[in-house]
Amino acid sequence: MPDTELLLTLVERIGVPVATLIAAGYLIMWLLKNASAERNAWQQRDEAQDERILKMAQNSSDALLHVKVALEANTAAMKELIRYKT
Repeated sequence: MPDTELLLTLVERIGVPVATLIAAGYLIMWLLKNASAERNAWQQRDEAQDERILKMAQNSSDALLHVKVALEANTAAMKELIRYKT
């Protein structure tokens, strides 16, 4: 941070409104830079979570496929048993 005396001299020469505008501009730039960094961090985290969800959906789909195959085999066995009994 610049020297306090330098800031006072700057305010005396250019005036309070201009000094306030400069400070506000600096604050806006600082906030935009930090918001951009935070947005990038959330984007990366969100992409990682998307990959996890996609993997879970794929595993769930595979599990349901195995259940379907087992159910079809069970149905075929039941039909065979019914046909054998009658």
